[in-house]
Amino acid sequence: MKHCLILFMHPSAASFNRAICERIKSAQTDAGNSVDVRDVYQLSFDPVLTQKEYEESLEGIYPQDVMQEQAYIDAADEIVFVFPVWWGGFPASGKGYIDRVFSYGFAYELNGEKPLPKLNGKTASLVFTTGAPDSEWHNSGLHESMVHLIDASTLQFCGLKLTNTIHLGNVIQASDGERRQMLDDVYHAFYT
Repeated sequence: MKHCLILFMHPSAASFNRAICERIKSAQTDAGNSVDVRDVYQLSFDPVLTQKEYEESLEGIYPQDVMQEQAYIDAADEIVFVFPVWWGGFPASGKGYIDRVFSYGFAYELNGEKPLPKLNGKTASLVFTTGAPDSEWHNSGLHESMVHLIDASTLQFCGLKLTNTIHLGNVIQASDGERRQMLDDVYHAFYT
């Protein structure tokens, strides 16, 4: 049995992204795994990393809300990021969550300019939606660029191994049948 942490990054509880989150949770539970979901928007988690907090993190001092989220990451074998692509990456609250929680001393350290990852042994998955169709998103190079940037600058930097990337495109204009198929595909990808 493994423990899965889903970091859900969408402000609407009625969104297609929420349906994706629930399908991943169901698949993992049905496979006998335990699951925690952290709904970044519902946490009332301040996404702003202040100067004081930044400086204290360099000394290994973290606020209580950050330590609580770090405990979820510590407990996880796999971290699944579920998000809509807004302006080429995570929504602002999700990015702020990463800024504060994946902090120095917890997720990584530095030896000079060389990163020393601290989350080794954990895997990560990216499940994201766009309004752009799959073909447009891939042919434009945006898919490869965004996934590479997140993987190299965040996941690998902290020691997470990217094992699964799922892009669900054209979600705004997709038919109900197409959305059901997307959700089925997500379920099967995470039924492990």
